[in-house]
Amino acid sequence: MGGWKNNVVACKININTFGGSFIDMVEIFVGSANTPNALDDLREIAELIEEVGHVVLPWNSPGVFLLGNHMSESLESICKRVDAAILIFSEDNYVMFDNEFSWHPKPNVLYEYGLFKGHLGADRTIICRRGSSSIPSDLDGVIYCNLDKSHRAKRELLAWLRLLSPRK
Repeated sequence: MGGWKNNVVACKININTFGGSFIDMVEIFVGSANTPNALDDLREIAELIEEVGHVVLPWNSPGVFLLGNHMSESLESICKRVDAAILIFSEDNYVMFDNEFSWHPKPNVLYEYGLFKGHLGADRTIICRRGSSSIPSDLDGVIYCNLDKSHRAKRELLAWLRLLSPRK
């Protein structure tokens, strides 16, 4: 897909060729666990975001979480700044629940999903799920993007991304 190197955001400026003014820019936060597989998914999703001409803000970009700031304050600030959010639920923690072990996403990713959904709404905050990570019962029925079905996931993500416009 190309364009994404070393977790550095390459901000694209879209210019309206008719009048030279800026076209509506959409900035999208992408959150995931700090594991190799989750970071690979983050990179692929970032490339799709750039492919449609939006600006990507991955959680691990330099300057997203500034030294000395509290994480929750930084996340609140990001919620006010971005137009949409994608949270990657992956098999990160192997946890015993109801006498059975199962895979769960990192708790911070669950928290971030709720925070962004509360600020941006359900239509601007989506889950991308990899593997068989358990989804909390409160989220049963939420339609998510299944990253295990890569071709379908790409089509679904591109369709969602193309529908996004800046928040007013």
